[in-house]
Amino acid sequence: MTKLTHISASILSLIFAHSALAEESSPNPSDLTETSTSAFFGINNQGSVKGSISSDFNYKSNQTGMLTIEGTMTQEGKYSDSRIQYFHVFSLKDQLVPRAAMSIDIIDNAMFTSASVGGVAALNVGVEGLQIFPRVGLLAGEYSEDSMNHFKAKDDSALGVSGALYMMYTVGNDGTYIGAWPEYNYLNGDIETSLLKSTLMIATPFSDDKTRWGQLRLDNTSGSMKSGSNSIEFDDTVVWANYKFYF
Repeated sequence: MTKLTHISASILSLIFAHSALAEESSPNPSDLTETSTSAFFGINNQGSVKGSISSDFNYKSNQTGMLTIEGTMTQEGKYSDSRIQYFHVFSLKDQLVPRAAMSIDIIDNAMFTSASVGGVAALNVGVEGLQIFPRVGLLAGEYSEDSMNHFKAKDDSALGVSGALYMMYTVGNDGTYIGAWPEYNYLNGDIETSLLKSTLMIATPFSDDKTRWGQLRLDNTSGSMKSGSNSIEFDDTVVWANYKFYF
């Protein structure tokens, strides 16, 4: 079982316990600084299945938070990766940056487990329908035993940075939108890892109240892992079909 199993079970209980406290809002999944109580399920062209559940929290002083648990399973039914994120949003009295958020992410996969502290801002660029969200973060990671053996490394710890630029554009009166963004992650230690994930997607509502959404997403991940004795490079493209719904 994964390192996150017991943590995930506890946080799932917390999500359901607090979901009834969340205030109702008009769903807008193109706004990355919007918090919500929602879930999504997806499947890709390689047969992997992904699921996620989120719960939002409302605080004083126009602040909101969101807790998300996400997991992926391979076509063979084996664990692939998981993620736990807490996201805290601040509403600002600023025309250029109306909202900003801080996040804590824990990600686990076959290569490493990492924790990231980052920040994202919503930028008002003055173009109707266009939303831009830059993000930066600091990473601390621990490589898996398999990675350590493969690269003949001695120290499993690593430090690094992450960055992304999310661009969303609404193209339909019903809320249909398209998105494009690069995400870069770098970890340095006995093993040096560099990952670039590029995404194109389109999403459209399946219901008039916009509580049901369908999404088609194309992800390309390229990068490398290397140590003093070994190195690998990879380039993989997958297509995801996702269904998201709000509670």
